[in-house]
Amino acid sequence: MSTLTKSQANRLFVVLLLSCVASSLMQTAMTTVLPAIMVGLHVNATAGQWLTSAFTLAMGIMIPVTPFLLRRFSTRQVVIGGLSLFTVGLVISGLATSLAVMLIGRVLQALASGIFVSITQVAILALFPRAKTGTYMGIYGLVVGGVPIIAPTLAGYVSDAFGYRAIFFGGAGLTLLTLGFALLAAKNISAADTARLDWVSFALSAIGFGGLTLGLDQLTVAPSFAIGLLVAAAISLGLFVRRQLRAEVPFLSLRPLANRPFVLALIASMLLYAVMMAGSLLLPIYLQSLRGMTATTSGLITLPGSLVMLLWSPVAGKLYDRIGMKPLLIIGSAALTLSCVGLTTVSATTAVWYIVLVYAVRMLAVATLMMPLVSWGLAALSAHLTADGSAIITTLRTIAGAISMVGATSLMSQLGHGATTYAGINAAFIALSVVAVVLVIIAVIAAATKPAPAH
Repeated sequence: MSTLTKSQANRLFVVLLLSCVASSLMQTAMTTVLPAIMVGLHVNATAGQWLTSAFTLAMGIMIPVTPFLLRRFSTRQVVIGGLSLFTVGLVISGLATSLAVMLIGRVLQALASGIFVSITQVAILALFPRAKTGTYMGIYGLVVGGVPIIAPTLAGYVSDAFGYRAIFFGGAGLTLLTLGFALLAAKNISAADTARLDWVSFALSAIGFGGLTLGLDQLTVAPSFAIGLLVAAAISLGLFVRRQLRAEVPFLSLRPLANRPFVLALIASMLLYAVMMAGSLLLPIYLQSLRGMTATTSGLITLPGSLVMLLWSPVAGKLYDRIGMKPLLIIGSAALTLSCVGLTTVSATTAVWYIVLVYAVRMLAVATLMMPLVSWGLAALSAHLTADGSAIITTLRTIAGAISMVGATSLMSQLGHGATTYAGINAAFIALSVVAVVLVIIAVIAAATKPAPAH
């Protein structure tokens, strides 16, 4: 725990929360305003898609770099630097008159977003007593989880009323206010040291994690290009791991992977993200493509579940502090499995109230598991390894989600011979049910695991 006073810790926490809100807002809003940007920049859908793909790629590269940044620079420097970078990226995107310039702005935003995601999770463990980390992780989950619910509607309204550029300039205004607050309120958790950047490890990490992220993103769009990226990424990751194991001061320490509770938390997080991300893709396809519902109706059907997740996240954090992770893992994984099984037989006549109910159970399970799993995994590590642990969890669970989305759409397409069918949707949810059952098995293993000291 840090030496900051309670008020200083809370102020830094608020700065980090606002940074994550701005990041999540701009990431989610892009799905709504992308058509308007394509028209404004005179580009087609294939070119426009790079605005989201480049963001994903840059985040995939930056997250593993964050542990080095936290060693090399003070907490205050990293936070202020990230906010400054994000603001510049937003202004560039707001002024952009070509796709290339817009991409530069989006990449700068993504680099900053990668910093915010990792540093916030690490800071919570450093700022607050272990008995309260679940509560603060829950608050973090509440705030960040609420943004994707309101962002599409808010972005659509602002874009229609003032044009898409207003979204970037509005985001820049919010970030500037946060930057001003950070300059006044942000204190250091840790001091800078003389760590040097291992450029070879950085390059291997960028090619490996970035190539894997982008390759999965492009697998259904440009298969040949994606397969080449994935092969290059696999080779780079193999060399990266070998170099980290041999380095005296690794770029990204892999020592957390020797910690059994952390590994269980990591695997559970990856399985959770696999089920969550694929499910979030499949349900709108079922409702809109097969049932013929509008996007608005589809959003209203999933809204109660999103609200359940939003409201339950801080409660789950408090429960983690009181009863620990193991009961939550058993209950959450069981609920997640039931929700997946409940969607394996959907058809043209499935009642809307049933979909609403099953989706609400699904999001309740996600809220029960998502942030508590991060708290549990990082709490098993010593303080000097939490940044590395956070980067490992964040990176690998994102990759697991991307793999599951590709796998689910591929399975659905194959069974439907290239078309979307009820059989394909049902098969995809059966596959997700199997993944959820594996998560239940992990929960049983975790329940039988004795607590280990942090190392």
